[in-house]
Amino acid sequence: MSNTNQTTCPSFPHFGAPYPDAQCNDGYLWDLDKVGDDGLLYGGGDDPCPFCNTEAYIEFYLDEVAGYTRELILSHIEKLRERYGK
Repeated sequence: MSNTNQTTCPSFPHFGAPYPDAQCNDGYLWDLDKVGDDGLLYGGGDDPCPFCNTEAYIEFYLDEVAGYTRELILSHIEKLRERYGK
């Protein structure tokens, strides 16, 4: 079940959809496509937000063996900021 403390971070594609499907709550992303009958989000909450929890996001995805370097992740974050704001 999602925390309801939504930040001012923008919604953006994250969980595989071509449209904005992620919402930040307290620095972690929740899946906007997974809403319960009570209106609360129930999917997500594990992935850090690249906008307000940037260092945790980098650490979460950092895998230099697979090619996910700090520089590549920072480039991805900059593209998200350019497209979705903040």
